[in-house]
Amino acid sequence: YEAQMDNGLKVFIIPKPGFQKTFVTYTTQFGSLDSKFKPLGSDEFVTVPDGVAHFLEHKLFEKEEGDLFTDFAEDNAQVNAFTSFDRTSYLFSATSNVESNILRLMNMVETPYFTEATVEKEKGIIAEEIKMYQEQPGYKLMFNTLRAMYK
Repeated sequence: YEAQMDNGLKVFIIPKPGFQKTFVTYTTQFGSLDSKFKPLGSDEFVTVPDGVAHFLEHKLFEKEEGDLFTDFAEDNAQVNAFTSFDRTSYLFSATSNVESNILRLMNMVETPYFTEATVEKEKGIIAEEIKMYQEQPGYKLMFNTLRAMYK
């Protein structure tokens, strides 16, 4: 099943007979290579610093009190996210409470919470994560291969 919401969000439902677990993703077409976008209702592009998609991937799990990982877990869901070159996906799997977790996921992505202190803290966390990846041989191989292919 496929539908498009009034705000442009595309919804796909893929029934899997015999499965007990539900898997939900909320995917945006904004990934690590993106640094420009048009806000909804605007004709003008906005330019943002490199890495904003990955930064948002981390930040959207925060809320004013606590974090959303705990809320999902208390509602019987496992939640995660990832950023690729051209998209960022937020996802969860659950065997119950699917509707409340869908609403939580949508709210998480559509109404982020930021403070200056949490933004500064996250910069350090992401810098450490990047450093960790850069020390992995597979990561180096992949990016050196991509650089060689697209010189």
